[in-house]
Amino acid sequence: MSGDTIITGLAAPQADGLACVVCGADYLRIRVPHVPVGRSVTGSQVFACVGCCPDDARRTAGGVQR
Repeated sequence: MSGDTIITGLAAPQADGLACVVCGADYLRIRVPHVPVGRSVTGSQVFACVGCCPDDARRTAGGVQR
C-alpha cells in the first residue's frame, strides 16, 4: 500500500493516526512498532502494527480509494 492510498471507514483515532487501522491498537497506550499504510480522508497519515498485514488494512478499514 502506498502513502498516497486513501483508507476510508476508519474510527476517529485510526483516522488521526493514533490507532492501528487493522487491529485498533491504541498507540498512546500500547507501545507497538507500526508502519504507515496510507492516509485517511482528512489527509492524516494512518498506520498498521508491524504484525498486521497492510493488505488486511485495506479490507478491514472498509475501503480504499486512489
